[in-house]
Amino acid sequence: MHIGQVIRSLRENKGWSQEKLALDAGMTTSHVSRIERGERRLPTSRLDALAAALGASATTVYAMAEGLPLPPAETDPLDTCTVDHTPEAVELRKTFRKLSAPSRRLVVDFAHMLAKRSPV
Repeated sequence: MHIGQVIRSLRENKGWSQEKLALDAGMTTSHVSRIERGERRLPTSRLDALAAALGASATTVYAMAEGLPLPPAETDPLDTCTVDHTPEAVELRKTFRKLSAPSRRLVVDFAHMLAKRSPV
């Protein structure tokens, strides 16, 4: 995974548009778009701005891009798993957000049932 994919995933997890992220990071929407597509190299200063806007650090973004564990200071002690940034997981999160509360509950119950049925 490249850094642009991580930036996109973090942005989508927050439900933000590219415009919102660009505004918060002090850059243009087209620049954010090119970074997310991997068409633009990302200088450290821009990475710091994007990461800060997303509530993360550059170290965290690099770790996520390399598939490494998150730095201890940024790991939520109540959440022992890392966020999955595969295309399927991103698609699942997008679709989940569109569901009503009762439908979300059904999806969670179904996921628990599937997890019990088959080993990881």
